[in-house]
Amino acid sequence: MKKTVLALCAAALLAVCLPASHALAGPKKPTIVTSKSMAQAKTKAKTKAKAMFTQRTVAFRMTENTKTRMLMSKTLPANINDNNVLKNRTKGKPVMQVELVFASENGKTRITGDTWMLLDPKVKNKDKFNLLQTPDGKRLKKLLNQIR
Repeated sequence: MKKTVLALCAAALLAVCLPASHALAGPKKPTIVTSKSMAQAKTKAKTKAKAMFTQRTVAFRMTENTKTRMLMSKTLPANINDNNVLKNRTKGKPVMQVELVFASENGKTRITGDTWMLLDPKVKNKDKFNLLQTPDGKRLKKLLNQIR
């Protein structure tokens, strides 16, 4: 368990150490298209995503679940960004989020993923830092491929 927590913390630290211009480039969101109908794909995706993201070692919780969107969140330690360039932007405990969006496409279903960290989650702006061009983005793509 300690190794998993340390790995997650290391990934988050690596994510926030990327240059700001790199994060602003607008990375392409990982996407898969399944041959299943919207209802079938969403049921399978919800079940698998919930199992993958809410297990004890990963510790996300479901924060929104609609017909076309799932949002999972995890509060990180307040000092997660103390040793990187985002230290001055992080206020309180940052929140990491993963989103899955479902859309019908010619009888198939497109599932698009996204992940980010809210550096100041208690204010209206929240200071959202995109994590797609970090190791977390690659992990999200692998998880999406498992949903197929």
